[in-house]
Amino acid sequence: MKGKEMKFAKLLSIMLLGIMLVSSVSFGQSIPSGTARYEALGYNPFIKDASIDINRNPSWSTVYRNYAFGDIGRDAVGNDQYQLTEQWAGINFGVSKDVSLGLVLNKFEDNWTDFTNYGNNVYGVNRPVVPLKVLFGWQMSPKFALGVAPYYAGWSNEFDSTGQNHKWSSMSLGGTVGVLGKLEGGWIEGAIDLKINKYKYERTIVATNNIDENEGGMQMDVFTRAFFTVNKNLGVNLVPYLGFGMYSWNPTSTPLVAGGYSKFSHLNFMGGLGLNMPVLDNGLLAGGLSVGYHQVENKYDATSYTYTYSEFVLPQFNLGIEWPFTDWLTGRAGYSRSVISSKSNVESAGNTYYWKSTGVSDSKQTITVGFGLDFNRFNLSGTVGEKLFKDGFYIMTGKTNEMFGVISASYYFGK
Repeated sequence: MKGKEMKFAKLLSIMLLGIMLVSSVSFGQSIPSGTARYEALGYNPFIKDASIDINRNPSWSTVYRNYAFGDIGRDAVGNDQYQLTEQWAGINFGVSKDVSLGLVLNKFEDNWTDFTNYGNNVYGVNRPVVPLKVLFGWQMSPKFALGVAPYYAGWSNEFDSTGQNHKWSSMSLGGTVGVLGKLEGGWIEGAIDLKINKYKYERTIVATNNIDENEGGMQMDVFTRAFFTVNKNLGVNLVPYLGFGMYSWNPTSTPLVAGGYSKFSHLNFMGGLGLNMPVLDNGLLAGGLSVGYHQVENKYDATSYTYTYSEFVLPQFNLGIEWPFTDWLTGRAGYSRSVISSKSNVESAGNTYYWKSTGVSDSKQTITVGFGLDFNRFNLSGTVGEKLFKDGFYIMTGKTNEMFGVISASYYFGK
């Protein structure tokens, strides 16, 4: 797997080099976007970002046409210093005046990791690999756009020998439907994402057949947001948003194991209100407050055992500022922190107990910093690794530190 990652990184580097060479002889304006920009600006839900917006709501593909975008990768902490993770790439074409088509490759948008992190055994079944998302956008009228983005990822493995056969498989299938409407003095968007996550482990040993799989496996996310201009002269926008998400896993088997299995589910609400406005000539200031509720439940009927973890987020602060140092260098800084009231509750036969606590979110990512490099139509963005501030540059300290925690790239090749 490591060799494949290195090959992908080398191929992406060659592509980026070619883009930079082309951009040096072309004229146009870059459109900075990506995970690096989003995180550097404080994980900010009150900003517009082409990469984040297209992936969350495909109707934005009608706005960002003829655009390539993606993440070169995230520094893999504790692993080989040259290894990057979470690499993906996307491209979107304007194929006619009103229609756009595109692809996003290798961007995971399923909840497999959350499921396995809570101790669920999937019998050696791996997460679906090489996810593929197709982008389709249609500008139905000057004020209304529709977007659809089917999504698929799959994995399988088989072992066969005398007297026994084993088959493993997993799949995520679904997609996103989104709309974007222009209003007098602003716009409003909405998107619904639905996916079915399935796994199956089928084995035949000496003519005895057993199957382990899951029922349901549905995940759903709903998101809506608006920009309302409240001061046209200053460019001040009021930004409300609301998000809802849920998913569940229900393992089962054939024949059914005595006592059954644990059932796992997750629920999430988040909403907030903020401001987005220009500052420092061509700079950006965005921030606001959010509230939310999260719940995780693990239920095992055989022993009447139910574990529930819930938390109220009240409030969450997000603040980000972006400003150009020069025509080719942009600085970014962000702040993100939450006040969380949580409760863990356990109910079992003849016994019930719980824990309560109030605290704040992890301080490791409270303050974030990043840069953007612009070469005409090409943009390279990164977050600055925290160890760089602590230990300094190698040329001064002799310590090897990552310059960037996450690196994103984009290229606008429209007219």
